[in-house]
Amino acid sequence: MEQEQTSADDDETIASGFGLSSPKLKREERAIEQMLAIENQTAQEAGEIGFLAKSLLQANLPHSKRSESSWTRINGNLTFHITSPAAIGLPYGRYPRLLLVWITTEAVRNAAKLARGQITNSEARLLSLGVSLKRFMGDLGLRATGGESGSIYPFRDQMDRLFNATVTVSVTKNQRETGSVVMSLGPLRVVDRLELWPKTFDSTKDSYIELSSGFYELVTSKAVPIDKRIMRHLKSSMAFDVYCWATYRVSYLSRWTVISWSDLKGQIGASYPDTTQGRNDFQKNFRKALYAVQLLWPQLKATPTKKGLTLKPCAPQVPRRTSEAI
Repeated sequence: MEQEQTSADDDETIASGFGLSSPKLKREERAIEQMLAIENQTAQEAGEIGFLAKSLLQANLPHSKRSESSWTRINGNLTFHITSPAAIGLPYGRYPRLLLVWITTEAVRNAAKLARGQITNSEARLLSLGVSLKRFMGDLGLRATGGESGSIYPFRDQMDRLFNATVTVSVTKNQRETGSVVMSLGPLRVVDRLELWPKTFDSTKDSYIELSSGFYELVTSKAVPIDKRIMRHLKSSMAFDVYCWATYRVSYLSRWTVISWSDLKGQIGASYPDTTQGRNDFQKNFRKALYAVQLLWPQLKATPTKKGLTLKPCAPQVPRRTSEAI
């Protein structure tokens, strides 16, 4: 199993250690400014509520490029499996995570319109990306830059990877009378139909994706509210995963608990090899990611220890009831 490496879109990840280098100071200054803005205005007040499907939050995508065309994560009684055509490859890193938040958020909003009778079932699954790739990337908090080292090509690459993927989600439930029962949803294509901007220039009409009916059901049935401002600010995919996991985990936490490093690695760092070096690397990078999250969410009561992560009850970063306001 190959060790996780920083992907191309994670170049701006939190610097190692706590040295006071200029780039780090600038990042921390921006984080403090963002933290103050978040503290002074809720995500709902700022119009910045986003959503991520519970199953996608419990089982993450790869952090780095994989040579294989399938990926399986097991978290407790949930199994998540994703495949992509070998010629395209699996989605990985920060970009598809941002895309999944956008997809889930738009689908949840459409589901609310559908419930009010404002749109049809087929219209609810149709998501417009707009006429401009640059504008769409800007909406996700990304700066669109061209050239060999720019952001446009890797972003389009991750769009292709995610939109051509197929997912299966299975949940095992133990019942006293019948024993273990596996309930499976899938395999589900993420997208049934799409029309994207040409790779060389923007179009004169909206690009769009049409979610498969099964994937639409998956992302709208149990969606967890998050703050899109934090999503845009976090630059590493691990910090992204830590934030999403923590805001969901504390939403039902009633007493303090210790989550072992082994369980955390299975949840957030499965790509790290199960060796002493791999476990040490995971712990080191998890601590950096948690530090980045707590800069923006200082109320998160999470403390790394030798045994694992001590997590204490606190208010979720976005209250779960905000979904009713969509």
